[in-house]
Formats: sequence, C-alpha cells, structure tokens
Amino acid sequence: MNNFKAVLFDLDGTLIDSEHFYFSNWAPILSEDYGLTINFEDWISHFAGHTLAHNVAMLNRDFKLKVDEEDMWFATRSRYAKADMRTIRLMPHAQELLEVVKSKELTIGLVTSSYKTTVDTVLGEHKLLDYFSFFVTRESVENPKPHPEPYLLAHKNLELAKADILVVEDTSTGCTAAKEAGLFCAAVSKQAVERERLNHADVLTTNLKELENILFSAS
Repeated sequence: MNNFKAVLFDLDGTLIDSEHFYFSNWAPILSEDYGLTINFEDWISHFAGHTLAHNVAMLNRDFKLKVDEEDMWFATRSRYAKADMRTIRLMPHAQELLEVVKSKELTIGLVTSSYKTTVDTVLGEHKLLDYFSFFVTRESVENPKPHPEPYLLAHKNLELAKADILVVEDTSTGCTAAKEAGLFCAAVSKQAVERERLNHADVLTTNLKELENILFSAS
C-alpha cells in the first residue's frame, strides 16, 4: 500500500476542520428563516460532504421545506464572510502528513467540492497552497462528488495508472466518488455516524497520524 506516486486530498473535514464552521453558519439560517433546528450530529449525518445544491434539495425533500438555492447561497456566503474563513483550523497532523508526502516526492493534488476562493482563503492562510500541483474544485466539473467526475479529471491531470494514486477522504460521499473512479481510497473520520457509512473505503482510520503510520511509515 506504500508504492503510490500521487496523493489526492479532499479538503473539508480532511485537511481543514471546517465542519463546525459550516454548521455554525448554516444552523442559524435554518432556525431563523425556516424554523428548523439542527445539532452538529444532524449536520454530520445529513449535510457534511455534500454540495449546497444537494443540501437544498435534501432540505426540501426530507424536511418538507421551501428553500431556494440562490437565496441559501447568498445567505451562507454572507455569514461565511462575516465569520471569516481564515479562522478555520487545520485538521490535526494535516501539515505533517503533507510534509511526509512531499518528502517522498509524490505528486499532491486537491479534489474538493468547495470553490477555489475557499481553497485560496483557507489553505492560503495556512501557507499550504504550494504543496499542491493542481486543484480540482467545484468550478472544475459539471458533476461534483459523489459523482466520479472530479477524480476522473484528477486522474487525467496526473497521467498515472490508477493503481498509483491514493485518495484521502473523510466522508462516504467523497469515498464513493473515488471508488467509482477506480481509485484506492483511505478514509479518515472520528465521527461514528460517518464511519458506519465508510465500509467501502480501502483503509479506514480515525486521524491523519494513524493514516501516515499505516501507509507511509515503512515506505
């Protein structure tokens, strides 16, 4: 498992600890504008790892709300700006793992459903942008995760055999995209509800340090 030539990282919940940030900004909107109260476990169960379009559709379908996607886009972006995404912390051991991968001269890519502005803001704040050879963001594809298109595009950019590529994800949505693209996927999550949905991952760990020990310590 340690002969990879490239590593593709997800962003939210994998490299950056953003789920509490998104939850803290969505929850007031849902409560104040739509009368729906959610807790963090609800966020992880229903929202985490999905696009805004998916979450709006889910709210309308499963919670019988009448949420307009454009309205929600403006409402969330307004709150994100006020909350300042630059305050989002890295996940534990994220920079150390990037250093290990870089030291082994592996190509590093980012494959995320977030927009490039989010990538630039958060990873730029932590001075991590230079670790990545390329970025596949929401603007890059027509079909975001769980569709395999983001990872198929990343594979095309790499010009490597699929067996040479490792994907690091934290949600079932991302893992599904990777596996549907024919790639090896290591999932990292300490959330019990998410771990139950990650039985299709090739490797499942609770944190990035554990992943480093499994995949790279002997390479």
